[in-house]
Amino acid sequence: MASEHGQKLASLNLLSAGRLKPNTEQAKLASELGHLQQRLTTTRWLRQNTHNGFYIHGGVGTGKSRMADLFAATLPSQITRRRAHFFEFMTDIHMRLHRARSQANYDGDPLVQIGHAVQKESSVLCLDEFQVSDIADAVILKRLFTSFWERGGIMISTSNRHPTELYKNGLNRGLFIPFIEELQRRCVVFQMKGEHDYRMDNGKQYQRHDIFFTDATEFQTSFSKVTDDALVKSIEISVVMGRTMKVNATEVNDNAKPMVSATFSSLCEAFLGASDYHALCNFASTIYLSGLRKFRSDELDIVRRFITLVDIAYESRTRIMCLSTEPILKTFENIILSGESISEVESGSDQGLSTSKPLNKLREVLQDQNLKVKGEGGSSSSMMSTFINDVEWSATGLKKASLATGGAGETDVRFAIVRAISRLSEMSSEGYGVKD
Repeated sequence: MASEHGQKLASLNLLSAGRLKPNTEQAKLASELGHLQQRLTTTRWLRQNTHNGFYIHGGVGTGKSRMADLFAATLPSQITRRRAHFFEFMTDIHMRLHRARSQANYDGDPLVQIGHAVQKESSVLCLDEFQVSDIADAVILKRLFTSFWERGGIMISTSNRHPTELYKNGLNRGLFIPFIEELQRRCVVFQMKGEHDYRMDNGKQYQRHDIFFTDATEFQTSFSKVTDDALVKSIEISVVMGRTMKVNATEVNDNAKPMVSATFSSLCEAFLGASDYHALCNFASTIYLSGLRKFRSDELDIVRRFITLVDIAYESRTRIMCLSTEPILKTFENIILSGESISEVESGSDQGLSTSKPLNKLREVLQDQNLKVKGEGGSSSSMMSTFINDVEWSATGLKKASLATGGAGETDVRFAIVRAISRLSEMSSEGYGVKD
């Protein structure tokens, strides 16, 4: 039976293998999560239910996801659990809502029953990268999770933000405040301190390879080498609710996932979302993405799609290989620096993926920029929106209307850039995707 002892033993094994590094904050969190595992196996815990989990927040690459993975992997077998990226989880919730509202006998708010159903399926939810940038998500979370928690559900979530920073500057944020209060009442808020980004380590155990190219010939050579010049053909894959998408991929092999060749315009400039990227990343082992270029300052939605693709690929352990007209940090220049020079950020590495020095500088710049985001103070006048009854909603899905323009969407895009670069860096390691 997994227990605190089992989790400590797993941690020691990973330390000796070099997959974890000694870290005081991680050790403290491992101990607390171990106590939670023990309580979950006792009837006393079920009666007392003193709290409903942990909300773990901290900087990029500090080990939050690793600890959540370790917790989920060492849970006793009799405890049902679900480990998912927050995007994936919310996509599932919206699909359930859609099905409920499509029924002829639909009446009232189905979120209470959905919350009960989620808890019945998985008594423990482990959600990675908890972030909220859409009012459509913001207004349903309290009803959903209150229902989940009242049935004894446990949530372990990771995020780059403290709960009070979630959905910052978002439309009608007052509607979201009750969820923040309930989250802090129900869950232990644990800060994973530390500035070191473990994903950026070159390390001695694993060799790193180029994954971000600015030379088309080198990019094509890499593709030919890893695919062994295999034939690439158009394949149709299922997405959700009967939708499909076509991708160019190598032959499907029983022993390995195929390689996909795609253009940046087809994946990030088209009207695709998290569900499409989930289908793609579950299908592919590696995505060769060509056509990446410098983003314009008004392309926040496109940037968000690219970051979402990186996040979901990372969660699926899918590797992304990029061909770009610019080095990695240059691509984001107009978004993060508002026209200022990025030369200092790039010093030390042209690609920005082999050393933590440029990333640290980028993080400093982003922290400064977060103080200057337009709409500070809760103003939503800069966002494209519409009204349904008395509630102002984001214009998701409307042409020429950007979910990311102003408010929480704009803040979270800049905040997520550091995480995306960090994750791309880890993808360059031979150890990427190795299971502990």
